[in-house]
Amino acid sequence: MANDDKKPERRRHGRHAFIPAGVLIGLGIGLLAGFPGSGVLIGLGLGFLAAALMPPEEPSAAGEPSPSFMEGKNMVMLLLGAFMIVIGIGIVFAPPNFWIYAVPAFLILMGIWFVLRGFRGHS
Repeated sequence: MANDDKKPERRRHGRHAFIPAGVLIGLGIGLLAGFPGSGVLIGLGLGFLAAALMPPEEPSAAGEPSPSFMEGKNMVMLLLGAFMIVIGIGIVFAPPNFWIYAVPAFLILMGIWFVLRGFRGHS
């Protein structure tokens, strides 16, 4: 009966707090460097990578083998994070003709990956 009065615990979204933190830190550094847009993209990418690479909140059971490093990682967040970082750095350093091909190629590969992932899940 004593447990019935207990309020449910609120889950904290600590893993996803890296995304806005990265954006704000990147914006601040970008403003200091004179490239606020690139700073936001790089910070956003780093936030996505940090959120995707955080360990799961629930520890594994004592008798279970430890999972591999990439097990349970969100691959979409990893890819988006890497893409944002590359775009942010590329806006400052890469020639403009590079982006005519790099962005569409990445988007095509992401689309193909989603299709293959969908088929793999139904088989």
